[in-house]
Amino acid sequence: MKNRFAIFVFFVLLLLIVSQLIWVNQVLERDKRRFKEELSTSITELVMFQTSKQAFELFGANPEAPSITLEKITTDSVPAHAKLYGNYERDNYEQNKSLSKFLESVMAEMLLEEGALNLQIIDSLFRDNFQYAPELLVYSLKTMKNNETTDSLYFGNNAIKQLNDTTKGVYITTPLGTSGAYRFVSHFIFKPTTITRRLVGLAVMSAIAVVAVAIILFSLLSQLQRQIYRLQSQEKRVRGIVHDLKSPLSYIFSMLGLFEIEEKDEEKIGLIADGKSRIKRLTDNIEKMLTDIKLNEKKSVVLQRQSYDIETRCREIMKDLQVIYSNKNITIDFEIAQNAQTIYVDAFYFDNCLRNLLDNSIKYSHNNPVIKVAAQKEKNNTFISVTDNGKGISKRDQRHIFSSFFRSRNATSEAGHGIGLSAVQQIIKEHDGKIKLKSELGKGSEFIITLPDKK
Repeated sequence: MKNRFAIFVFFVLLLLIVSQLIWVNQVLERDKRRFKEELSTSITELVMFQTSKQAFELFGANPEAPSITLEKITTDSVPAHAKLYGNYERDNYEQNKSLSKFLESVMAEMLLEEGALNLQIIDSLFRDNFQYAPELLVYSLKTMKNNETTDSLYFGNNAIKQLNDTTKGVYITTPLGTSGAYRFVSHFIFKPTTITRRLVGLAVMSAIAVVAVAIILFSLLSQLQRQIYRLQSQEKRVRGIVHDLKSPLSYIFSMLGLFEIEEKDEEKIGLIADGKSRIKRLTDNIEKMLTDIKLNEKKSVVLQRQSYDIETRCREIMKDLQVIYSNKNITIDFEIAQNAQTIYVDAFYFDNCLRNLLDNSIKYSHNNPVIKVAAQKEKNNTFISVTDNGKGISKRDQRHIFSSFFRSRNATSEAGHGIGLSAVQQIIKEHDGKIKLKSELGKGSEFIITLPDKK
């Protein structure tokens, strides 16, 4: 048990750690996607703004009041000396293909052909306008023509070394111009965000808490295991003592029987009979205790089925019980159908089953118990019922009456431990049968056993 619990705790802790790592990784990936989207939008807008501004300055235009002349021309009418930066033809809608975007690209192409884009200004605008700039660890800004870098800017300690690996951080490529030759490449590595750090902290704290709880539970389990071992040792010793009591009690019972035969004094004969009944009761209680222990130790018992005469066995049990309950005027009736007289059960266990039911019927009745044992057969099942005129059991208690150590509220005045009916139910289940209860307070109880035919 201890080893199984340790393995279970280990796997739970492993599962918790793995789940926390997956969770943190998902948060980091989400932050990375958020940064990439916002970075891409921000850097693209800043680059296009700066290219437009520098283009205006380069060609002498007034950035406050720029003017653009649009003329409708055909391809044949383009002058031979004119340089074509692209054409704008739109018959169908395409995202980010508006005329303004086309003009921005044309101006960027013209600017990049004339000279380098001012990365210092773009960097300054970026750090002033991008709200998450303080969370960036290092980054680089580059302009490239085809696969060659034309200009570059790095920010942060050891930025060049850290940014050599393009798989780290966020890598954004923004096409510039209309020819497809120019690109603006930016690479960002950011710090863990405040939220991520808090989440990681909470994950670590929860993991520590679970480990602490697991250690406490493991310690408690160890103590419980030691206690169980002590109880099992004590139980074995008690069982041995109880079992050893059977022989001297049987000897005393036999000796009293001899004295009873030889004794002539009626008063002494009465005392001997009373002593015999007390010893018989103690012997029966020992037998019940050993049977209950045996049933509790085995989840399933090996049955030795044999023919079992219900009425004969019940009369023998009642003969013993009448000695024990000699202060009560007991009446017992039998209604045993001819075809239900004999069943095939384990005599040892079924004796204990009927003894429990009959003993309860007498114990929880008044001074004049009336008990009826009936049996009938229907199809392939035998139905055995034990009915009494006792105190009865409330509806609320009936749901728990077969539970171990449960005692009905109106039965607390009688001696008992609440394990008899639990043992009865287990015996019936081992015979593949069922037992149910019908009872009303003040009107007695009826226990009905259903047994399938077996040999």
